[in-house]
This record gives sequence, C-alpha cells and structure tokens, in this order.
Amino acid sequence: MDILNYNNMKPVKLALLTAGLGNISRGFEMSTANWYKAIKDKEEVDVRLFSGGSFPGATKVWNWHRNSGVAALLRKWKVINDGVRLEQITFSVGLLFHLFFYRPDVIWLKEATLGDMLLRYRKIFGFKYKMVFCDGAPVGHRFAARFDFMSFLNDYALKEAIEDNADPRRCSVTPNLTDFPSHIVSRDAARETLGIDPDRFVIICVAAWNKHHKRIDYLLNEAAKLDKKKITLLLCGQAEADTDSLKEQAAKLELDVLWRTYKLKDLSLAYFASDLFVLPSLNEALGSVITEAAVHGLPAICHPHNGAKFILGEDYPGLTDLSAENNLYNKIREYQEIDDLNEEGARTSAVVRAKFDKEKRSREFVEFILYAHGRHSVQPANELS
Repeated sequence: MDILNYNNMKPVKLALLTAGLGNISRGFEMSTANWYKAIKDKEEVDVRLFSGGSFPGATKVWNWHRNSGVAALLRKWKVINDGVRLEQITFSVGLLFHLFFYRPDVIWLKEATLGDMLLRYRKIFGFKYKMVFCDGAPVGHRFAARFDFMSFLNDYALKEAIEDNADPRRCSVTPNLTDFPSHIVSRDAARETLGIDPDRFVIICVAAWNKHHKRIDYLLNEAAKLDKKKITLLLCGQAEADTDSLKEQAAKLELDVLWRTYKLKDLSLAYFASDLFVLPSLNEALGSVITEAAVHGLPAICHPHNGAKFILGEDYPGLTDLSAENNLYNKIREYQEIDDLNEEGARTSAVVRAKFDKEKRSREFVEFILYAHGRHSVQPANELS
C-alpha cells in the first residue's frame, strides 16, 4: 500500500450519516453507528456521526422522522407513504448547518434520497466533499454510480457492478461490522432473564415485522406446520404498517409468538436464548443479523441470496430456497433432528468470526476513506480474503 506521509497533515474530516439512527435500530442505522465506534479513535480521520435522533456519541440533526406526528398526519392525508423520504429530506435540511461549519472532506452514507439531496447541495453551494455511497438496500450499482465512490456489502455485488462496466477504481467491498458478544450466557440463564419457557424449541428471527421484504407471513405459515406445542417464535424487530395483520395471522394459526423490541443488550440475550435462527427474506445486500446470530453460536436458515452466501459460504447447509412452500418447514425439521445443535452453531460461529474480524475490517474502511480523499495514491484491495 502506497501511503503518503501523514506528518503535519490534518486528519480527514469524515461524516457518517444516518437519518434514522436514534429512532430506528436496524441494519442501516446500527451498521453506521458500529463503524463510528470502530474508527472514532483512528488518528487518520476526524470522524463525526450525524443522526436523526438522540444516540450516544452522535450529533443530532433536526428532522421530521418517519414516526413523528408530522409524518403520521401526512400519511393520514395520503401525502406520503412510509415517511422515510420525508425523514431523509428534512434531515438533509438540518444537516446544512454542519456542512457549512464542519466542512467534511468525505461523506459516507447508505440512504438514497439523502444522497441525492447532498449531491444537489454540493452543486448549489459549491461544497468540496467527496461522497461514498454504501449500497446497503440494495438500490443497485447503477444508482450508486452517481456518487464519487461506491461501497458494496459483498463480493457478489462488486463483481456484478464491474461486469456492468462500473469503474473498479471507484469501488470497494465494505461489509457491516458485527459486535461479538463479550461473554457467553447459557441458554437457560438467558431464557430466565427474558421470561422465555425453558422447554420450548425457540426459533428467532430478527427483522422488521413486515410481509413485503422480511416475509414474516411466510415464516408464520411454515412454522404452523410444526408441532406447535413445542415451538416458540421469538420475533425481534419493530412494527410496520402490516404488523397488525401479521399478529392476526399468528393468532389464527394458534402459534406461540413473542413479539419483542429489544435494546442491544437484551437482543444479545435473545440470541443466546434461542435454538435456531431464521431469516425469511429473499434478498439482502448483506443481512447483518445473520452474522449476529452466527457469532452467538446459532445455526442459521436463510435463502441463498448473495448476502447469505457471502457470510456463510455457498455450501452452508442452512441455505435453502425460501420462495417455495414447505422448504422452510423441512429445513427446520432437519435441524430439530440434529443431536447437538450447539456443535452446528459453533461451526457457523467459527466461519463468521474469521471473516468479520473487526480490527482488519476497520483498517480497510479507513484506508478506503483515505483513498477517496486522495491521501492514498494506490487503491485498497477490492476483494475480501
């Protein structure tokens, strides 16, 4: 790596943006916060985290967040749909003060509407910041190409972009970081703390409670085919527009479902309290919850989308076509018949821990930021080892 001499050089001013953080605790928001925690003490960067809600270490930016009274009123009047665009647009307006006075050198973000607004501000006000767009939705490399640099969450997305003539000199692979549990909690102790029946086979799914992406309805239908006297579904997430209908579906199917919204500490306990992890979505840019489940020692069942293949490996036994009826049911039954699920979970954990080493990934992240700013004359490696 050709790294220039940093003597007498000021750190690169790096702004990490997430309009939902502080109000929403999911992939986009928490992955950005995790990057901030990982690199905030690096000497090469002066990094600041800007969030739409209150969050430790972050600078709160004024906005009308998606669950605000204003957003609720506009939804009622059918002016907006889910409030996400409203959240990002108003966040960008609140951010203008910081753009003028902090003057970031590089901006890193994942939110598409917010990114479009910042491109406009750069043109209108003559800002000099470079923009790194991390395609975490994913919205696709053709959208991401409008920014100075593109960051992808897995190798497959990078290869697809390059095959479609994206400039590899503007691309990187930067998967989300995962917090490893600081200590192990026994299943019985975790269940006692969270009030979960010690005798049930607990299937955990960490996802928003919706049908369109996370496909919780599919999970409910497949779980209903199991022995319902032995099964508990632990659904950790947050409510969305179709959550009420999902709860009605679960009641009609007579399923034992725990709908829980946990803070990070208790979410870790929820993983430890579970026997098996399931993520029913058919597409994920990465799927950080898969890595979280794995490092807590849980075997996982996922659709073989690129995110899951990247995290777990293409030959991982828990990958199965979840677009088909009965496939999830059959795969859960396979895991129920394994004598020692702890051993299977330990193998999963070992694979993921090796790939997502925090210090190595943090160093790669900073190196790409320096390259984007121009401090590196040689591009960091695109491929993950």
